[in-house]
Amino acid sequence: MLFNSFEFLALLALTFVLYYLPVPGGVRRMWQVGLLLVSSAVFYAWGAPQLLPLLAFSCILNSLAAGRILRQRRGGEDDAARRTMKVAVVVNLVLLALFKYAGFLASQLPWLPESVVLWARGIPLPVGISFYTFQGISLVIDVWRRDVSEHTEEMFTRPGKGRAAVVRDASFYVAFFPQLVAGPIVKARDFFDQIGAKAWSQIDWITVRRGLFTGYFLKIFVADNLAEQTGLLTIGEEGLRAFGPVGLMAMLYGYGLQIFSDFAGYSLIAIGLGALFGYTLPPNFNFPYLSTSTTEFWRRWHLSLSSWLRDYLYIPLGGNRKGSGRTYVNLFLVMFLGGLWHGAEWKFALWGSLHGLFLGIERLVSRGKTPSRPAGGIGGGVVAMGRWFYTFHLTTFLWLTFLMPDMEHIAGFFRALGSGFSIPGQPVFALAVYGGVAVLYHAWGWLKEHRADRWLLHPPLALEAALQGLMLFLIITNPGAPRGFIYFQF
Repeated sequence: MLFNSFEFLALLALTFVLYYLPVPGGVRRMWQVGLLLVSSAVFYAWGAPQLLPLLAFSCILNSLAAGRILRQRRGGEDDAARRTMKVAVVVNLVLLALFKYAGFLASQLPWLPESVVLWARGIPLPVGISFYTFQGISLVIDVWRRDVSEHTEEMFTRPGKGRAAVVRDASFYVAFFPQLVAGPIVKARDFFDQIGAKAWSQIDWITVRRGLFTGYFLKIFVADNLAEQTGLLTIGEEGLRAFGPVGLMAMLYGYGLQIFSDFAGYSLIAIGLGALFGYTLPPNFNFPYLSTSTTEFWRRWHLSLSSWLRDYLYIPLGGNRKGSGRTYVNLFLVMFLGGLWHGAEWKFALWGSLHGLFLGIERLVSRGKTPSRPAGGIGGGVVAMGRWFYTFHLTTFLWLTFLMPDMEHIAGFFRALGSGFSIPGQPVFALAVYGGVAVLYHAWGWLKEHRADRWLLHPPLALEAALQGLMLFLIITNPGAPRGFIYFQF
């Protein structure tokens, strides 16, 4: 079920009305959590109900493992708790590998019978399995580290019938529908203390409005309209030559702005929906195309994934604590696996590996340099602009490995760049009109960061309402062709 579908809007309206019914305080928490859990199940099972048992198994597995780990740790059985944690993490990863990577891995083994390869390729890919698997792993690792509140520990160690409530709450954490299929990835320590009875008066309407209006606008008006042009990038070299270098670069720039608008739009909608039901979800984007280095880009792009990879992979591997050589290996390995997380294809591994390579180069070049304040004046501005230009174009060209079916299509794109000069109207128009909105959004972000006065941080309500009204008008009058969110496939 898509956020931009009528079915979802109907489910949302019904859930919202039932959620804030005047249920007595003693059972309100159970009613609201149970209702959201049921709505999340309907949301997930709408298109493929046969995959709902896998989500349920993931929820139950991780909730029971988390409770067992905490009971073992409280009893002084640290080794047993470690074993339970490892088993739970391995089971999570095995399920992820089976449903997401079995076909890919089988196709890499030439000695396997064709029937086995076809069977592996036929295994369905559950929507959002990467996201809810990572949340399940976060749950068991956070409780093993005891990186949760005392209140959460008490909840997970309840005896008897209390364990059913633990399974319910842990399942709610994993399956909460706003972030179920495409994030933001929420860490257990940041979510469980939020679970409780919610009142209408507690709704943060500013976050709701900003998240929903801006998110739907970025998705429906910007990303979906750009997709009508950027989808042509995969047609092959002969077809691309007709667009000429200007048209090709317009489409490539457009794809970079499209994937940002699509994913940032989803994340903002999720944050707005979470606030609608009284839950705070973490920000996922911080104007990534303002970055002046690849390192900064990953501090601004898909923040919840970057944070997860840092806390649960990079640091456990040793981070930068075991010498410079190991640091570069860890950095590259994390980015390689982060790329492969996006999809079971070598192109995603290549995309992550190239980012890892440039992260390592930047770290090597800056090694030993003393941090200093950027130079002011015209000279400093030129240097900053040059670094931004380099980072933006590096990131944009690396999107080719993310988008194209194979290396031949990438090579064909670059060969087509040398074709005869022409200026196709449609790609340039789409970039100027729809991509221009994403550029203005980043310009506003730059002003917030560099000209941070109260007017920018807290614009007048009348102006904000007028902008949101304009967004709604454009969503209704000029939507792109409806399509799923790009990150639903992960």
